[in-house]
Amino acid sequence: MRATAMQRQRFLFAALGLLTLWRWALLPTLELSPDEALAVFHGNHDAAGAPIGPGPLVSLLGMVPGGGEFGVRFFAPLLALAASLAVWRLARGLFDAQSAGWAVVIMNVLPAFNLAAVTLTSSTVVFALVPLAALCVRTALLHASPLHWAWWAAAACVAGTVLAQPPALGTLAAVVLVFALPRRLRHHLHGSGFVIIITAWVLALCGCLLWQGGLGFAWPEWRLVPSLFRWAVLASPLLLALFVAAVRLASDRATLLSHRSLPLGMLLPLAALDFFYGPHFRWPDTGGAVWMTFAAMLLAHRGTALGGMTSEARISLRTIAIVLAALQSAFVIQTDLPRTLGLPWRFSRETSSDYAHFFTADPSRCMRGWKECAKLVTAALNQRLTWEAGKDGDPDGRENWFVLTDDWRLLVELEHYAGRWEPVHSTQEKLADHAGRNALFITNDPAATAPPETVKARFQRWEVLSVARVMHAGNEVRWLKIFACHDYRAPDL
Repeated sequence: MRATAMQRQRFLFAALGLLTLWRWALLPTLELSPDEALAVFHGNHDAAGAPIGPGPLVSLLGMVPGGGEFGVRFFAPLLALAASLAVWRLARGLFDAQSAGWAVVIMNVLPAFNLAAVTLTSSTVVFALVPLAALCVRTALLHASPLHWAWWAAAACVAGTVLAQPPALGTLAAVVLVFALPRRLRHHLHGSGFVIIITAWVLALCGCLLWQGGLGFAWPEWRLVPSLFRWAVLASPLLLALFVAAVRLASDRATLLSHRSLPLGMLLPLAALDFFYGPHFRWPDTGGAVWMTFAAMLLAHRGTALGGMTSEARISLRTIAIVLAALQSAFVIQTDLPRTLGLPWRFSRETSSDYAHFFTADPSRCMRGWKECAKLVTAALNQRLTWEAGKDGDPDGRENWFVLTDDWRLLVELEHYAGRWEPVHSTQEKLADHAGRNALFITNDPAATAPPETVKARFQRWEVLSVARVMHAGNEVRWLKIFACHDYRAPDL
């Protein structure tokens, strides 16, 4: 029996290695989302003109040489592998090897986890660091030393979540509840280990404030149906129902148990904050869905306790839930699959993720058409330069032109895909050193017939250069309008 269990564990690790390779192969299949390009933009330039994005840790991970989609997302599959190993080690220590194996399987079929594993967003980093923080906290609790290395490691993981998804209140609240939920652990709230974690959180938050000049703030929203629908999309409906049942079973004696209550203590604050704040995150960022990894641990352990069911029924239910979640993961990662089957599926009108309309509109619009936009802008610039070279005999007129936009998504995407001549500029930047130069003003507003008044006032004249409708798989992605603006004049002081 023990030899069979060891063979299963070896098969699990081999499967995780193959899954990592498969995820690496998927990285170049989708263009960078605006938030991914924004992370790269923050890493390369001053953030002027662009909104507050993910924390500096995400930007640092996206700075792999090579620049393409594979390079930017290179660490995403590795972070997913680290998260899987952390969950396995934590579940094995809390429960047993069989529960740990099933927890990893359930986790790796979750649509939210798979989406985070093939993109580089704040949730990609959080999915790895939060289980690692929980594992370090448990290790620290098993040792009497108040300054054990595990306390410092847990503090580093908490600080990392702040640097990826500031202010990471959910992670801090989860750590607090891990100590507060069981009566036997509440004295740790006054211990040196907890002080180390709190100090690391504060220092990381201050670092984020200095790096990006503030924190974006969104009020919590009570949107029951959209939030539940979002969870159904990110976890699959059947798994979500089983998560609820597992949490209910685990909460019976949570205040009496000590270490085994850790998954529940981590889950509750993370799930609560994700319910209220998760819809604010833009596709493909899954926000605070990391709570699902702890729900997977509880389900793997408590699955045998689903009342009155025979062993065959439990196995069938678990198999059906895993298969359906795996199919939904493939559907979420590659939203072109329905189109390859001949099913029409239009793109969402907004670039933000509206999970409530996921099955009627494809939210991956924000990851389509940017390369085509870059080609159009490059072609328009080259056409203008060719025309001016023939008119003035100056073949080196590229220095007379720069690219301007008032949409942060175009700003970061064009900077990444078409910024070969110089960085793209926002209309909010100070452009005094561009006096006398010409600009291509780019907008994706389908109703725009001219540059905005603030732009026209800074140039002597303008003209329409190009209007294009960017398509993907027979669906409209966006309109792109390019205006040539001549002779920039710095504003009067």
